[in-house]
Amino acid sequence: MSRFIVTCPHCQAQLELDSEKQLVVASKAAERPRVMTSIEDRLQAMARDKESASAKMDEAMRAERAGSELRDEKFRKLLGDVKDQPVVKPIRDIDLD
Repeated sequence: MSRFIVTCPHCQAQLELDSEKQLVVASKAAERPRVMTSIEDRLQAMARDKESASAKMDEAMRAERAGSELRDEKFRKLLGDVKDQPVVKPIRDIDLD
């Protein structure tokens, strides 16, 4: 039996492989260092995230309102142009025969 150990490039886990059976025999998850932060630091980070999300939402709402106003203005202009023109009966393909 030939077994060998490789490191997963995705998750950095140690995998023990059996080449004859072509199976993963054992695995050991990569140890990740724990990052210790204080509650105050985390609360400040959450407040910054909340402010950022609020700013993005305000910007999106402003853009939507501006787009809506632009569409309304174009609609009114086109409606005014059409009101000045006479009504013409459309020609259908069947009428051309």
